[in-house]
Amino acid sequence: MVSLGIDIGTTNIAVFAFDLCSGEVVESYSTANRRISGQEPYGYLQDPDAVERAVRTLLSRVRTPFSSIGVTGQVHGILYYDKHGRAVSPLYTWLDQRGSMEFAGVCPQKQLHEKTGWLLPPGYGLLTHYTNMLTGSVPEEAVGAAGILEYITGRLTGTVLPATDASSAATFGGFDPVTGTCDPSLLETAAPGMPFPRAAGPFELAGVWEESIPVALPVGDNQAGFFGVVSEPEHACMISIGTSGQLSVFSRSSKAPGTMELRPYLGLGYLHVGASLSAGKSYEVLHRFIKSVIGYAGRNVSDGKVFDLMKEAAAEADHTLEVCTAFSGTRQDPAVRGAVTGISLDNFTLGNLVQGTVDGIVGELWEFTHGLGEDFSRISELIATGSSVKKNHLFPSSLQRIFQRDVRIAQVDDGAAAGAALISAAAAGLMRLEETPPIIQALVEGRQE
Repeated sequence: MVSLGIDIGTTNIAVFAFDLCSGEVVESYSTANRRISGQEPYGYLQDPDAVERAVRTLLSRVRTPFSSIGVTGQVHGILYYDKHGRAVSPLYTWLDQRGSMEFAGVCPQKQLHEKTGWLLPPGYGLLTHYTNMLTGSVPEEAVGAAGILEYITGRLTGTVLPATDASSAATFGGFDPVTGTCDPSLLETAAPGMPFPRAAGPFELAGVWEESIPVALPVGDNQAGFFGVVSEPEHACMISIGTSGQLSVFSRSSKAPGTMELRPYLGLGYLHVGASLSAGKSYEVLHRFIKSVIGYAGRNVSDGKVFDLMKEAAAEADHTLEVCTAFSGTRQDPAVRGAVTGISLDNFTLGNLVQGTVDGIVGELWEFTHGLGEDFSRISELIATGSSVKKNHLFPSSLQRIFQRDVRIAQVDDGAAAGAALISAAAAGLMRLEETPPIIQALVEGRQE
């Protein structure tokens, strides 16, 4: 009873083998997922063939017999494939900015918005494809477009996926989580004649790998991560603080607050998701500033030493300095920038600056709870994930103080991969949904049942 979770991240590709009886990670392997160099400054491209080779290499290293495979990872981006199902373009990732650039005086994002009413963020698949149409960049041999999750799942099963889990289909843009469909007028304008994967039902199989191992349809990393670490969605929510920040709350209501995004959740309900754009990146900005000051004093110190210094200094903070950490703006207003306020003659100290930055990062996520009402009042526990909360005690402490909730740090190294593995086991009929909570509990606590 072992299932594999494959996580195709932007930075790394990882394969985890999970024991479905104990919740134990029995094997794990990872490798870098590199960006293609020498591209336009607004581009962020990766090589689908290199991703496939990496996945197959990692799979070949797994020695434990396993019974199912689930795929998750980065979403929004697209690639093109030919009639044989082979990639004929790079992967235009979610970080690719071409949709917001001007080409011959035309900004694809603005033009698509004027034509359809949809203002898609740069990196979303339909906007990227619309941009490629305008610039004549769609390969002649392309017969369809897909995300990297659909492509790799299709390569493993020897098929081209006409459908994918709604959590992944939604990320191309213009998707209605309630009806499970994309706006037909947007599709007609942004992708005429170019098929994108439609949304399938939850817990469906894509096919089999090596003639016997069931492979589930891929699931978006947010939903897979939530499924992998939250065993009681009615009473706990997930907070992820890594490069960016995310608050995910389960709800049966299809009406999310205006500042949050409504996302489909495996046919069980919805996730109301609030996302900040900087989070851990804002903390790195402060780290870089402090290191530069030390450098001006003629000292050369390691990054790790500076991080340690920041945590030590925060112990003396009096919490009187306020830092807005929207250094890259917000999803609602990209023009917003950060600020430090409440400075007095006595409180402009390193410790207050560090603690204020941590509280500002957490505070951005706290703001999303104001419109949740009953959905948040029933939450008694936060499940915290991401590199920042695991490496820096300041973040869990700030979460507990600001949210006034118990905080548990998920011990599993990759909650999304864990969720994908569990979802694949359920799709393959190896376990029932009601059997997953104890396993998820074990993954969060890092113990065996």
